[in-house]
Amino acid sequence: MRCAVLLVLVLLLLLACALLGPQAAAAPIPGSPLDAYDRRVPYDPGVHRIARLAALLAYALMVATVLLGVVLRLRYFQRVVNRATVHGAHTTLALSALIFGAVHGSSFLYQPIWRIGARELVVPFVGGEQRIPVGFGILGLELAVVVACALWLQRRLGYHRWLRVHQCAYAAFALIWLHIFTVHPEPRHLNAVAIGVAGGAGLCLLAFLIRVLPSPTRLRRRAFTHLSETVR
Repeated sequence: MRCAVLLVLVLLLLLACALLGPQAAAAPIPGSPLDAYDRRVPYDPGVHRIARLAALLAYALMVATVLLGVVLRLRYFQRVVNRATVHGAHTTLALSALIFGAVHGSSFLYQPIWRIGARELVVPFVGGEQRIPVGFGILGLELAVVVACALWLQRRLGYHRWLRVHQCAYAAFALIWLHIFTVHPEPRHLNAVAIGVAGGAGLCLLAFLIRVLPSPTRLRRRAFTHLSETVR
């Protein structure tokens, strides 16, 4: 519970920094076509379309993965859905999200204005255009890869250790959302993309709170157990 509250507070702090930070109103968006024109650097619109489409697909698949993961854990849905089918869909969507995320990131190797090489693509916060926002995305994707790889180590780790690693998927989603929100102003204005990004983040936040907050049944059970121990 404390970790959940701390995570939400950190997200709000970073969001405030992103919104209140100094920005040059007249300056072009770093890495944009106008920025490339001002710097006399080649810009490939085709690479931009690929990166944008891959990012949107990866985000949508990631939101669906988180929601299906919560469905797998809630007792109510376990009675009305086929667990094996939902687990297979959860795994497939997660793998697809990682693939499209990797396509999104690697596409910037072919966009000179971003100044991203192999090192900048693997090591977070080391350089390139928009070092901090891009670093959020790299770190989030790498954490998601660790969560996915832990699935094959579940027997060696044990269920409880594996579950702790698997829960880092929420932190991966938070980092990727920070990347989306800070790297480009589009999600910070009222448009279809912003509504989709905000809606997906809201659903995942709700799913996260459902998982970390105790249900009324669990609270009543704890109260009854405590009362029974007190009577004894």
